[in-house]
Amino acid sequence: MHLDELRTILLEERDTGELTMISPDLFMKTSEHIRSLQQEVYSHEDPFSDEARLLIEKVSSVRATVEELFKIRTDKIVGLALSQAEGSYIEREELRSLIPAELEMFNRIVDAIRQSKTQLIEWKATPARQVRVGSDEENLCVEGSEPAVLEDINRAEESDYNEPVIKTSSDAPFANDIVLALSSMEPFMGIDGRTYEMDAGDILTLPSRNAQVLVERDIVLNIHPG
Repeated sequence: MHLDELRTILLEERDTGELTMISPDLFMKTSEHIRSLQQEVYSHEDPFSDEARLLIEKVSSVRATVEELFKIRTDKIVGLALSQAEGSYIEREELRSLIPAELEMFNRIVDAIRQSKTQLIEWKATPARQVRVGSDEENLCVEGSEPAVLEDINRAEESDYNEPVIKTSSDAPFANDIVLALSSMEPFMGIDGRTYEMDAGDILTLPSRNAQVLVERDIVLNIHPG
């Protein structure tokens, strides 16, 4: 999933109040793309080179774009779940736009809202009722007193679909070193995508590749190798 394509999808998602149709493996492919770019960054001997810097910036851009896309879609899903929990009608096409992982999120939110409503305001349980969405062959039923277990019309049946994991800087596969700054340095971006700045005398944690180069340049002293 290239950055330009991802940005196009994000713009479309921003421009409409409804969920757009996306590929079920969009987040998974984006995660794989990020890991691939990170490996390219890690393969550079000098993480401060122009090529490495451009790759690091691209990783940050891809991550920021996919995280914003996730946030916008999640906000819409929460709104749909609230409407469903309150018994409002939801368009069939809206549910078709949910990828499997989002459908599971939707179900859990609806169930959580209903349970909280019962617990917090002592709502008397009412007989279960069904809400039909779609045709006789493709109708989705929601039990009023049970978790909202929905079956996606085209996508949820994909047994080989795995929920994607988008890695952030906190769990990226980079070793870190603790260093002592021997001199000040202008802010720079590490191979983990984070921006670092330091003054002489500062003690901070840096990605090992960045720390190694700065040690060779007598800018920092490595006091705790990763």
